[in-house]
Amino acid sequence: MKLSNQEILFIDQYLQKADVIFVDVRSELTDHIASAVEEKMEVEELSFYDAFKAYMVENKKMLLATSRLNFTNYKNGMIRFSKTFIKPQNIFFAIMLLFGFRYLNQLISLEMMSQVLFFMIFLFAFVQAIYTFFIIKKRYLYLENSSSVLLVIYYVNLFSNGFGLHAKNFIGNQFSIGITLFLLFAYVGYCVTTIRKFRIKYS
Repeated sequence: MKLSNQEILFIDQYLQKADVIFVDVRSELTDHIASAVEEKMEVEELSFYDAFKAYMVENKKMLLATSRLNFTNYKNGMIRFSKTFIKPQNIFFAIMLLFGFRYLNQLISLEMMSQVLFFMIFLFAFVQAIYTFFIIKKRYLYLENSSSVLLVIYYVNLFSNGFGLHAKNFIGNQFSIGITLFLLFAYVGYCVTTIRKFRIKYS
């Protein structure tokens, strides 16, 4: 027994009224509740409203707890991000970095690349905040939980390549620059994919 689009929309609107403000979590909860309600309707021969009401009475507190900023969701966000490392485009990018640095270093010094990375990290953090909070005005729990990745990338660059933006402080090499650039590339891809996925659903 499948729910109609109107019934699925009802679940989504119910979660919005229950202050589930993160669109990625709300989407997952909507799918989870819809499947549970469909099963309850079929097994217990209930109407949609009766099945939904009975299910939420039993599970509302537990479900809403999963929509908050907490350690469990932080861990899940980090796990989701780490899984992007094995995506084909990221593996391809890593291979390109491995073979490309010998030629890249002829065009731009590794010291300069380290400085550029500092700028790219701060620029992306700024753009991400402006875009999500002020342009599309939507919040993503897993992105906010994993936003600390940018700090990790920043400090990887900081400790691996020097504590300043001057060449005399540069202590890194092509491997430390490559790792930092790979992490930043993977994180940008993760953010863009997440925003596009749920923007289409909630546009």
